[in-house]
Amino acid sequence: MDMYAGPLAMEAIFDEIRTQLKRTGIDTREAYETFLAKSDGYATVVLSDTSVWILRLAGDKANYIHVHPGRYSPHTFRVKASALKTALAYWIASQHHLLTGNLLEDLNGLRKGLRLSPLRSTDESGHILEIIALLKRG
Repeated sequence: MDMYAGPLAMEAIFDEIRTQLKRTGIDTREAYETFLAKSDGYATVVLSDTSVWILRLAGDKANYIHVHPGRYSPHTFRVKASALKTALAYWIASQHHLLTGNLLEDLNGLRKGLRLSPLRSTDESGHILEIIALLKRG
């Protein structure tokens, strides 16, 4: 999956997307559905930081705009689900002071609990450490 790690806060991303849609006359669910129907159910928008976002129809009646970063968009990186799960588990464990301080042991202990295969070395944990750093950044 692609994760956004750019300079825009979540609220700024949503505001820019809403502004672009409103500027083109799309301010209701019906108008949004019509807009998406013209392009096979997807639309692409580019934000002020040059990141590309994909728009789809969400199932929620009130919050009907589904947004996710475009593949290989600026300010995004690809991540495997197992790396994301491990990083989140590590971050949570660190918040609760449950880590031993041995990175490989800690990661593998968490991965065991997540039913993921163990890492042979910390060299295999590059993506995991990148995600942990992003989580720490807040």
